Amino acid sequence: MSFCILLLLAILASSVSNVRPDGFFSSTIFTIAGILFSIGIGLIVTFKPEGVKNKAYIKELRANILHVRNSFLCHFGLLTASYILNQYLSDPKYESHIIDLTFSFPVFLCLLMLYSSLFFIVNFIAIYKLDNQIFDAVNQEQP
Repeated sequence: MSFCILLLLAILASSVSNVRPDGFFSSTIFTIAGILFSIGIGLIVTFKPEGVKNKAYIKELRANILHVRNSFLCHFGLLTASYILNQYLSDPKYESHIIDLTFSFPVFLCLLMLYSSLFFIVNFIAIYKLDNQIFDAVNQEQP
């Protein structure tokens, strides 16, 4: 679903404007996303549900954290591939024109990199909130 939205946004942005992202812009997005990825993966790796006694809940937490970790790695792989492709597809010859619409690969790839950055931010905020909820629940259980 989000891929289709990015595709439509890329077509809209490419058709409305002649501005195309350059190498500096994509490098900046990639650097920022790399920092966000590092922060997020750091939160995931250091996430410890200390104090939780319920084994079923611990198992569920571990499965969810594993899923988030795999999603982070997948998005970072996608981000890296987008950055590399963007370096080679930045030429205007990599644009498609259908009717009055234009599709620019560099615009699409930069939108994909921005999406990955937002994904990292949203998920490490969710992990931080979950850590606080666990802390609150554990402290509430103790007399």
